[in-house]
Order: sequence, then C-alpha cells, then structure tokens
Amino acid sequence: MTDEKKPLNVWLYTAIPEHDQFRPLIRPFFQRFKSVIRNTANRLSTLLNGQLQADIYHYQVANSLGDNSNRGDIAIRMAVREQIADALGKRIVNFTELKWANLSDDIVDEINRECDLFVISGGGYLFINSDGSGGGSFADIPYLQRMRCPVIAYGIGLNRLMHEKVCDVRDVSTKTKGDIREFVSACSLIGVRDAHTLELLDLYGDRPVSLIGDPVLFLRPSQTSSPITRPRARPSIGVNLAVHSWRALKMLKPLLPNVIELLRHVQSLHNAKLTYLLHHDYEEVVVSFLQQQGIEMNVVRTDAPQLLSTYGYLDFVICQMLHSCIFAANQGTPFFNIAYDQKSVAFCELLGIPQCTIAHQDATADALKKSCDGLFYSREAIKHALTAGCEPLKIAQNKFASHMSALVEGPAA
Repeated sequence: MTDEKKPLNVWLYTAIPEHDQFRPLIRPFFQRFKSVIRNTANRLSTLLNGQLQADIYHYQVANSLGDNSNRGDIAIRMAVREQIADALGKRIVNFTELKWANLSDDIVDEINRECDLFVISGGGYLFINSDGSGGGSFADIPYLQRMRCPVIAYGIGLNRLMHEKVCDVRDVSTKTKGDIREFVSACSLIGVRDAHTLELLDLYGDRPVSLIGDPVLFLRPSQTSSPITRPRARPSIGVNLAVHSWRALKMLKPLLPNVIELLRHVQSLHNAKLTYLLHHDYEEVVVSFLQQQGIEMNVVRTDAPQLLSTYGYLDFVICQMLHSCIFAANQGTPFFNIAYDQKSVAFCELLGIPQCTIAHQDATADALKKSCDGLFYSREAIKHALTAGCEPLKIAQNKFASHMSALVEGPAA
C-alpha cells in the first residue's frame, strides 16, 4: 500500500503546459523580417479593400507568438489539476507537466521510475479525418502501453472539422479501429467529454468508458474582480470567433460578412454592449478587423481564470470556440455557437440545448439573426437547461475522480 505521507507524483500530459503558456517564440532575423513585411502588407490590404487579409503563420512569426495562448486548453489543464487535488484530499501531489507529442522512450523510462499516475488531460486529444483515418495522438499508443503506472484519460474529446466531410464514427478505417482498441486497452480509466467520443470508444474499445463532460465545466473561476461590469440598462453580449489555426481562419473568412451583419443587428435591435472575449492571441487579427468595420466593443485580454469569471457578468454570448461555450455554461450564461467542428454540436447535445448551435455551412445572415434573436429572448429557459444539463455531469465527474484516486490508494473521498 502506498504510504499516505509520501507525496504522489502525477504526470499531466497536456496541450499547453504551464511553463510553455504565452511564451514568446523568437525566430531567426530573416524569417521574422519576411513575415513582418508580409503581415504589414496584409494589414494595408485589409484597410484599403475592407476585406480581411491575414496569414496565421506570418502573423505568428511577425509578433513572436507561439501556439500556446489558447485559454481553453490552459483551463483544461488547470481544471484537471484542481479536480485531481480535490479527489486526493489532503494527500500531497507533485505535478509534472508534459506537452502532447513529446513522449519518447527516455521519457517513458523516467515515468516508470517515478510516476504514480499518468493523466491525459482532456481536450481534443483524438482526431478523425474525413477519410476515417486517425490523427497524431495514436502515435502515443506504444508509449502508453509501456507505462507501469495507471494511465487515465480525463475528459478527452474527438475532433472532426466541418470544413470537410465529417466522418461518421461507424465508418472509420480498419487501422483506426485497431488503434482505438489498443488505446482503450492501454488506459486504466477513460472519461470522455461528449456522447460522440463515447460512441467511438464503445464501438471499438474493450472496456467501459465514462461520460463525464469537459473538466472546465466545473473549474472554479478567479476570485478577483472581472475586467468588465454588467451594465445596468443595456444587455451585455460577449463575442468570440475562432482564429486559433489556419484552418479555423479559412473557415471564418467566408462567414465574416454574415457575422458582422449579425453583430450590427444585435447592437441595433437590443441596444447591446459588445465585449470581445479573447481566447487565443491570434484572434487580435479579427478583433482589429471588426473594429475597422465599425463594430464597437470592449476587448477582454486576460488569463483563463479571470476570463472565465468575466463570462458570469454577461447576459449572452455569441461564439465559435468550443471552450467559449464551456466557459459560458460554467457560469450559467446562455450562448449561441457558430460551429466549425462537430465537437460544439456534441457539447450542446450533451447539455440538452441543441438549438444553441448552428453549423457553419448553415450560417447565412438571416439564419444567424433568426436563431440568435430566438435564443436571446429565451435566456431564462436556457439558464435552467444549463443547470439541469451540468448536474449529472458533475456527479459523473466526481465519481470518475473517486475511481481514479482509488487506483493510487488515496484517501477515501
């Protein structure tokens, strides 16, 4: 039996480790010089033509940015740490964080020497392409199979982008079926964030999988004051768009005229005060463009816990990012999601509010305005639905955490 006085060593396998978040990435001079020129040209073209011209790569390099500012991914890591610590009670826990795709034979040897629990920390860890082939996470399987400590998948999810044909989970390739079977077998416990991921793993895995929702649904928000305050007379509406990758930007560009028409509509009809909720630093590109188009809005640029608390000061949210939906649900704030990935649809289905999302291919200006108005006027009903939808997930997540703690013989919950 593990000595309760001995610290427990937990490794978190996460999209953005704490030491990496917001870290500037300085490229060689000539690479950066070229990107500064290209990025400046794009900005001038946007100003002159009134149409967004942007290249994520050159924007990233010109501004010394890395892909390490996604507040949703950061919040997942924080939520998993918080819930593990809660589940283990007074047990001292030492966390070691490892970035996704960094497993190696040497790392596994180190894990086998000192790790008590290896946790894959939520997020879109699984990726299925339109042809049914699997993404890069399946390359981890040989390393997971070598680990001697319990391996936990905590709130993981499935990504299926809508810019191409979405592959049905019953129609994946033979290799992907085998990879999923081996992945499930390599894990001691698996908790997934939505029913689509549950169906995939149940179809091809060999052991039960738990449906627990996204860990961020129950992350405790910051206790410090929010960057905004709720206006007394005008409704306060949050805005978030997906610009965290070149794929997301490619999907957003054709939608921008419709989104701008929607924002002008809600400002005019509801006399709304708009607040942009920055989830990724790349979104500055579209923030500037919206402001150039005459969209008046405050911009909240802050860390994940305070951004989460900000959602509690809003009356409604119009968003694209999945974790914008999740932050809103955490705070009981109604939202309208323009989905670029099937995972947003899966999240809304899970909470019993499928009406709160629209697929990007259906997002005409008229459809956006009609759906948004209907949801805005139904805010109280959506709040009640959010509470009802989250309650069973909280119970399931607590139960899952209790089973996890039992694997390392922590104190009884």
